[in-house]
Amino acid sequence: MDAKVIARGSGMAEFILVHGGQHGAWCWDLLRPELEELGHKTHAMDMPVDQAGVYIDGYVKAVGAAVAGKAADDAYLVGHSMGGLIVPRVAAERPRARIIFLCAGFAHTSAEEQQENMAAIDGDLFSRSLVADSQGRVTMSRENATNAFYHDVPADIVDWAYGKLRPQWVEGYANVPPIAPYPERVAGIVACSDDHIVLPEPHAKLARRRFGMEPRFLPGSHSPFLSRPADLARVFDEIVRADRA
Repeated sequence: MDAKVIARGSGMAEFILVHGGQHGAWCWDLLRPELEELGHKTHAMDMPVDQAGVYIDGYVKAVGAAVAGKAADDAYLVGHSMGGLIVPRVAAERPRARIIFLCAGFAHTSAEEQQENMAAIDGDLFSRSLVADSQGRVTMSRENATNAFYHDVPADIVDWAYGKLRPQWVEGYANVPPIAPYPERVAGIVACSDDHIVLPEPHAKLARRRFGMEPRFLPGSHSPFLSRPADLARVFDEIVRADRA
């Protein structure tokens, strides 16, 4: 067998890709082939973010159901944006799984930590951008979605992504209950230097204090899986290799 194939296979990992608010499994479509080209396996699913009456525990159940019997016990749980609140809860049910935060909010263990989390996010951007419907779900105009999520993404991909965004039931991730500390489960933190939602420097300070970890920074926006999927795949590959060394 070719030595290159053997080397790739020996480093194979599985990634459970957990999307953020308004998004779905589709948002990973450009990243997944890049990870698979590096020899990894990927799993993605839709969480019921657009369903009024479904809370964060329902999101966790959706992830668990999608990968039950399919993903390895030691898979890497990647949480993007709001997905950062989901992956530690999934990890509680998968004790060998590891966590990677991607431009993500951090779960909290106290009201003080929750306030610190909010200070690392541009909440004003959302209050200016969101439009609510009669069910308490929110959407964004294309202009506002581009500014928040996709400002460095090619226009044709923005068109495709915007057409797939779903209304987000706000109560689904409001008043998220605290969870126990989990710093030993975190394999890596990836952030973006021009993220309009997760503010780079406050977020990095939190990462250092909560996890004793320096984030790996990529250039650009909140959505590196669309703007630079090959670069993001390489970073994930590096995190896995360092984590297993």
